[in-house]
Amino acid sequence: MPVVSVRDARKAFGGADVLRGITLEVERGEVVAVIGPSGGGKSTLLRCMTLLETLDAGDLSYGDLAVARQDGSGKAIYARSDVLKQTRSRFGLVFQNYNLFPHYTVMRNITDAPVRVQKRPAAEVEQRARELVAKMGLKGCEDKVPCQLSGGQQQRVSIARALAMDPEVLFFDEPTSALDPELTTGVLRVIRELAAEHMTMVVVTHEMDFARDVADRVVFMDGGVIVEEGPAAQVLGDPREERTRAFLARQGR
Repeated sequence: MPVVSVRDARKAFGGADVLRGITLEVERGEVVAVIGPSGGGKSTLLRCMTLLETLDAGDLSYGDLAVARQDGSGKAIYARSDVLKQTRSRFGLVFQNYNLFPHYTVMRNITDAPVRVQKRPAAEVEQRARELVAKMGLKGCEDKVPCQLSGGQQQRVSIARALAMDPEVLFFDEPTSALDPELTTGVLRVIRELAAEHMTMVVVTHEMDFARDVADRVVFMDGGVIVEEGPAAQVLGDPREERTRAFLARQGR
């Protein structure tokens, strides 16, 4: 059973179709990179999969949890609030602009939700947070607030915060777009390590080399549809579709 699945997902803003019948399944332990031009629907797809936006039509499920189902009229009908709450505990989301609490220390940013939302014991959560701080290369930063950190450090805190919830799948929306090349390297290294540990991930990215090296599967979106998907080596090295070839040529591939 896929960790997360969308079928015939549709979304429009102001009459403009942004998602036009997207179907995507992500299996446990899989790393899926979503690439494509700006305005192609990548971030909207991610926002719908993480309940930040609602689908107009289509199905969305997390394992055995039916989150949204299309009714007879073609409209997406969402599950009850208790199901949505359960769903939110199954995924983590890392934003391109970090979204850390500015007045919380690194440790509090990481521990707040597991204690307050998941009601886990504070001592257990703190121990896990310290393990994640070390894993992210942030030792010595535990008592700093975000403005005292570099962009790369802030992004690694946001990854640690997402992992502290013990999600089944992690979503990344252009995790390095706000970073300079040197800081980008550190964040991509962390994501590579998570991939090596078989963390299920969906990564919207413009880093083609990273997608080729780390992703099991690459999905190319343009114009609100999936134009092409397949193994990273095939899509990025020998794409079948002309739109994929044209996009990669513009990326200097």
